[in-house]
Amino acid sequence: MALSLEYYKAVSRVGSNVLSGYLGMTVSTMELREQVKLEAEQDIAVKIEMLGQLDGRIICTMNEETAKQIVGRMFGGMEIQHLDEMGWSAIKEFGNWFVSGIATEFSNQGIEVNISHPSIEQNDIAGEYSDHFVVTPLESEYGIIDIYSKLVIKSA
Repeated sequence: MALSLEYYKAVSRVGSNVLSGYLGMTVSTMELREQVKLEAEQDIAVKIEMLGQLDGRIICTMNEETAKQIVGRMFGGMEIQHLDEMGWSAIKEFGNWFVSGIATEFSNQGIEVNISHPSIEQNDIAGEYSDHFVVTPLESEYGIIDIYSKLVIKSA
Protein backbone atom coordinates (compact mmCIF):
# COMPACT_ATOMS: atom_id res chain seq x y z
CA MET A 1 0.00 0.00 0.00
CA ALA A 2 1.45 3.38 -1.00
CA LEU A 3 1.89 6.00 1.67
CA SER A 4 -0.15 9.17 1.83
CA LEU A 5 1.44 12.55 1.38
CA GLU A 6 1.28 13.07 5.17
CA TYR A 7 4.04 10.47 5.69
CA TYR A 8 6.30 12.25 3.23
CA LYS A 9 5.56 15.55 4.97
CA ALA A 10 6.76 13.85 8.17
CA VAL A 11 10.06 13.10 6.39
CA SER A 12 10.30 16.80 5.55
CA ARG A 13 9.49 17.89 9.11
CA VAL A 14 11.98 15.49 10.70
CA GLY A 15 14.69 16.51 8.24
CA SER A 16 14.25 20.17 9.09
CA ASN A 17 14.25 19.35 12.82
CA VAL A 18 17.51 17.38 12.53
CA LEU A 19 19.32 20.18 10.73
CA SER A 20 18.06 22.92 13.01
CA GLY A 21 17.99 20.95 16.29
CA TYR A 22 21.22 18.95 16.06
CA LEU A 23 23.28 21.39 14.03
CA GLY A 24 21.65 24.78 14.62
CA MET A 25 21.31 25.33 10.88
CA THR A 26 18.70 27.53 9.24
CA VAL A 27 16.55 25.35 7.00
CA SER A 28 13.64 25.93 4.67
CA THR A 29 11.63 23.10 3.25
CA MET A 30 11.03 23.33 -0.45
CA GLU A 31 8.08 21.80 -2.30
CA LEU A 32 7.89 17.99 -2.39
CA ARG A 33 8.21 16.47 -5.84
CA GLU A 34 8.03 13.05 -7.42
CA GLN A 35 11.04 11.86 -9.34
CA VAL A 36 12.31 8.71 -10.99
CA LYS A 37 16.10 9.22 -10.84
CA LEU A 38 18.53 10.80 -8.41
CA GLU A 39 19.79 14.25 -9.45
CA ALA A 40 23.10 14.17 -11.31
CA GLU A 41 24.46 17.35 -9.69
CA GLN A 42 24.53 15.80 -6.21
CA ASP A 43 27.67 13.71 -5.77
CA ILE A 44 27.23 12.15 -2.30
CA ALA A 45 24.43 9.85 -1.19
CA VAL A 46 23.77 8.29 2.21
CA LYS A 47 21.43 5.33 1.78
CA ILE A 48 19.48 3.67 4.60
CA GLU A 49 16.90 0.91 4.22
CA MET A 50 13.73 0.82 6.31
CA LEU A 51 12.36 -2.59 7.28
CA GLY A 52 9.33 -3.82 9.21
CA GLN A 53 5.70 -2.83 8.73
CA LEU A 54 7.10 -0.21 6.42
CA ASP A 55 9.63 -1.13 3.73
CA GLY A 56 11.66 1.15 1.58
CA ARG A 57 14.71 3.32 1.41
CA ILE A 58 15.71 6.83 2.23
CA ILE A 59 18.61 8.42 0.41
CA CYS A 60 20.05 11.77 1.53
CA THR A 61 21.98 13.44 -1.29
CA MET A 62 24.14 16.54 -1.29
CA ASN A 63 27.18 17.94 -3.05
CA GLU A 64 30.62 17.46 -1.54
CA GLU A 65 30.97 21.08 -0.41
CA THR A 66 27.68 20.81 1.52
CA ALA A 67 28.90 17.56 3.09
CA LYS A 68 32.19 19.19 4.19
CA GLN A 69 30.31 22.12 5.74
CA ILE A 70 27.97 19.75 7.63
CA VAL A 71 30.88 17.65 8.88
CA GLY A 72 32.68 20.82 10.00
CA ARG A 73 29.56 21.85 11.92
CA MET A 74 29.32 18.37 13.47
CA PHE A 75 32.98 18.71 14.54
CA GLY A 76 32.34 21.98 16.38
CA GLY A 77 32.99 24.47 13.59
CA MET A 78 36.18 23.01 12.10
CA GLU A 79 37.08 23.83 8.52
CA ILE A 80 37.09 20.61 6.50
CA GLN A 81 39.31 20.58 3.41
CA HIS A 82 38.56 17.01 2.35
CA LEU A 83 36.46 14.14 3.63
CA ASP A 84 38.65 11.54 5.31
CA GLU A 85 37.55 8.39 7.14
CA MET A 86 36.24 10.39 10.12
CA GLY A 87 34.37 12.74 7.78
CA TRP A 88 32.69 9.85 5.95
CA SER A 89 31.76 8.34 9.30
CA ALA A 90 30.20 11.68 10.30
CA ILE A 91 28.17 11.80 7.07
CA LYS A 92 26.88 8.28 7.83
CA GLU A 93 25.92 9.44 11.32
CA PHE A 94 24.18 12.45 9.80
CA GLY A 95 22.10 10.01 7.69
CA ASN A 96 21.39 7.98 10.83
CA TRP A 97 20.04 11.09 12.57
CA PHE A 98 17.63 11.69 9.71
CA VAL A 99 16.35 8.17 9.31
CA SER A 100 16.18 7.26 13.01
CA GLY A 101 14.11 10.42 13.53
CA ILE A 102 11.83 9.38 10.69
CA ALA A 103 11.55 5.84 12.11
CA THR A 104 10.65 7.32 15.51
CA GLU A 105 7.98 9.51 13.89
CA PHE A 106 6.45 6.47 12.17
CA SER A 107 6.68 4.44 15.38
CA ASN A 108 4.75 7.18 17.17
CA GLN A 109 2.05 6.67 14.54
CA GLY A 110 1.91 2.93 15.32
CA ILE A 111 4.06 1.70 12.41
CA GLU A 112 6.91 -0.59 13.50
CA VAL A 113 10.10 0.02 11.54
CA ASN A 114 13.78 -0.75 11.80
CA ILE A 115 16.62 0.83 9.88
CA SER A 116 19.76 -0.61 8.30
CA HIS A 117 23.29 0.67 8.74
CA PRO A 118 23.96 3.60 6.41
CA SER A 119 26.03 3.21 3.28
CA ILE A 120 27.74 5.99 1.35
CA GLU A 121 27.94 6.36 -2.40
CA GLN A 122 30.00 8.93 -4.21
CA ASN A 123 30.19 10.51 -7.62
CA ASP A 124 27.98 8.88 -10.27
CA ILE A 125 25.01 8.38 -7.94
CA ALA A 126 22.39 9.33 -10.54
CA GLY A 127 22.89 6.15 -12.56
CA GLU A 128 22.69 3.95 -9.47
CA TYR A 129 18.95 4.23 -8.80
CA SER A 130 16.01 4.41 -11.12
CA ASP A 131 12.97 4.05 -8.92
CA HIS A 132 9.94 6.16 -8.13
CA PHE A 133 10.79 8.52 -5.25
CA VAL A 134 9.18 11.37 -3.39
CA VAL A 135 11.87 14.02 -2.96
CA THR A 136 11.99 16.40 -0.01
CA PRO A 137 14.44 19.22 -0.80
CA LEU A 138 15.82 21.03 2.24
CA GLU A 139 17.59 24.32 1.65
CA SER A 140 20.25 25.29 4.18
CA GLU A 141 22.99 27.89 4.34
CA TYR A 142 25.35 25.15 3.11
CA GLY A 143 23.31 24.11 0.10
CA ILE A 144 20.45 21.82 -0.87
CA ILE A 145 20.02 18.42 0.74
CA ASP A 146 17.60 16.22 -1.18
CA ILE A 147 15.87 13.45 0.76
CA TYR A 148 14.67 10.72 -1.61
CA SER A 149 12.04 8.43 -0.08
CA LYS A 150 10.45 5.27 -1.40
CA LEU A 151 8.26 3.86 1.36
CA VAL A 152 5.56 1.19 1.28
CA ILE A 153 3.42 -0.06 4.17
CA LYS A 154 3.15 -3.84 4.15
CA SER A 155 -0.38 -5.18 4.19
CA ALA A 156 -1.31 -7.15 7.29
